[in-house]
Amino acid sequence: MTDRLVDSSGFPRSDIDLVAVTTARSNIVKLKNDHKAVMLQIEEALHAVHAEALAEREKKQEEAAQAAALQNPSSSSSSTTAHTSQPGSGSNTAEAPLTPFAKVNAVALDSPSKEAGLLQGDKIVAFGTVTASTPNVMPSLSEHVQSRENKPILVKVLRGDASELQSVILVPRQGWGGRGMLGCHIVPM
Repeated sequence: MTDRLVDSSGFPRSDIDLVAVTTARSNIVKLKNDHKAVMLQIEEALHAVHAEALAEREKKQEEAAQAAALQNPSSSSSSTTAHTSQPGSGSNTAEAPLTPFAKVNAVALDSPSKEAGLLQGDKIVAFGTVTASTPNVMPSLSEHVQSRENKPILVKVLRGDASELQSVILVPRQGWGGRGMLGCHIVPM
């Protein structure tokens, strides 16, 4: 792959078939590029699968908490607190995951945000790893989006009467036909 194809005088080497060697080198480079592209697709698919599994697990936990609250209405506030502090919630406190830090002010048509299901008025509780307890929330959110281009991000929002927690998977990307990678306008709260 790295040997010179010319001799010390600058003439093509006569001991090898130059056409076969250059064709083989070209094919190897194409295969390496194809391999890189496939590996990126696999990585993105794995991120999406794990994000969906996390969203499904949280949905089931939320449904279990709501069912428990319906069965025992007098202790609904304590069961909700216990639900949010169960394993899988990470190092966040019981209040931090439910504190919105930003609001979706507008969503463009045919944008990644529209495809993910974000709606105008959604209050963002978690945007990937960014939460209300993150220092410099809006700059951190911007950095997170930039670092996750073409990779899925799990976004948790409060919708409607602010008690309905929704999870959507957003894939930021360039070239969707509008400004930015999200296609929505997010304002701090």
